Amino acid sequence: MQNMDYYYDFSGQKFGYPLSLSINSFERVVFSRIQSLEICYVLKGEYEVITEHFSELLREHELALIAPDEIHKICCHGEDENVVLTIHIDFSKLPSSMAGHKNSFLSMICTEKRHKDMLDAFKRCMGQLIGLLQKKDYNLFELNKLMMELMAIASDSRKYSIEQLPLSSQHNENYMKAIRYIDHHYQEDLHLKDLAKTLNFSTSYTSKLFKKYNQIPFVKYLSYVRLRASLEALLEGKHTIEEIARDCGMPNAKAYTMAFKEMYGILPSSYRKQFVRNRKYDEEHRDQEMALDKKQLSLLAHLIQKDTYLYEDERIVLMKQAEGYTMMMKKQADRFVVEKDRICLAFEE
Repeated sequence: MQNMDYYYDFSGQKFGYPLSLSINSFERVVFSRIQSLEICYVLKGEYEVITEHFSELLREHELALIAPDEIHKICCHGEDENVVLTIHIDFSKLPSSMAGHKNSFLSMICTEKRHKDMLDAFKRCMGQLIGLLQKKDYNLFELNKLMMELMAIASDSRKYSIEQLPLSSQHNENYMKAIRYIDHHYQEDLHLKDLAKTLNFSTSYTSKLFKKYNQIPFVKYLSYVRLRASLEALLEGKHTIEEIARDCGMPNAKAYTMAFKEMYGILPSSYRKQFVRNRKYDEEHRDQEMALDKKQLSLLAHLIQKDTYLYEDERIVLMKQAEGYTMMMKKQADRFVVEKDRICLAFEE
């Protein structure tokens, strides 16, 4: 169920741009797999992140990095209000010479205790991205620069080990095989018996396997997969609900609408209207101001920094502030050299 009070979506993918950014209060109760690099940052509350390799609780101002094609589930934890900032970078919309290889990325959790430098770098870059998107006019190359910086930070995870809480077992492997099968056949007239045949199990055992690992029946899970696959067409606004329902494998518009409201807590037509009001460009591709309200801005305030970062590497950070310039050392220098109006730092390799 999604709380639309915090909903915001800058979906560049609708215009052929690789970057999308959204603010949601949702509970994704089923596993999903996407081809994009996904960055999930908790603005409020707690979320549970489960992949094929680990399960972890993500708290406020902590971040989950999900590698492309990683099967995962993100769901609210507890009864309190939960809000998450999500960024997707779609490799299919990037030239292959720029996208690199998907294996460059590793799913992981970034907290103050683990991978703090990476978390700080993500927060700083996300804050700059949000600040940029709020401007009425900005240089597209600035947006490209920040997108590539996010990818560079994410690929740096290969330097780190990851605390994995294995979920592996023969039953879990069978479940993941079932998930992949549904991913490839959800648009067809798919039934539980088809899945059971693929796994070489009885229909009753396959049903029990699904409920055990997903807490919902096969039919409901299949509906959720179809709904997620339909979102781009729904938000694009070029097709009727009946056409969208048919294309994603749902039997009719009524079944699609009922399933959509159950999952997102809102009618698909209302979801579409909310998206149009909150996106960066209108239907004619004309620029419009980013409509962040006070509630959203209050959650993002700690990310949107007034200081301007001029330079950063693994050793120092140079910032321009209202009162002048500030340099912070991330690594202790081995030697200082003062020459007139300059300070030189020496780092031994």
